[in-house]
Amino acid sequence: MASRRLREALGREDGQSLVLAIGLCAVTLLTISVVLAASAVNLKARQLLSMADGAIVAAVDEFEFVADDGAPRIQLTAEQVQQGAHRYLADVGASGRIDNLGIESVQVLPGGQGAEIVLTGTVSPPIIGWIVPSGIPITVHSTARTVLSR
Repeated sequence: MASRRLREALGREDGQSLVLAIGLCAVTLLTISVVLAASAVNLKARQLLSMADGAIVAAVDEFEFVADDGAPRIQLTAEQVQQGAHRYLADVGASGRIDNLGIESVQVLPGGQGAEIVLTGTVSPPIIGWIVPSGIPITVHSTARTVLSR
């Protein structure tokens, strides 16, 4: 009698390990896809930051000398910085590496000897890209100064 109850109890447990294995596989695949997506976003953000650094350094080299009480000084305008940044981004082919690349803002620092740029773009993460079809937006800031020395 007891052995029959034991066999019935054991018989009802058939297939439970399969459900557990499927659940573990699903959790593992989800974890892998999230790690891949986070890595892709991080990589693209670093690429965009590198492009912003290069663009702002190239842009602040577009300065003009201005005589101020007989002493020359560097003067930058937002238009010069914007044009220099656009030219640099076009030269390095940045729009082919970052989706929806754009210059959000360009600002000349007080004193006209430096500038700040804000670049934006989007990242389409692998595997889970269908969850966010428009991509994940990324934004980076970079600042550079030009110093006049003798």
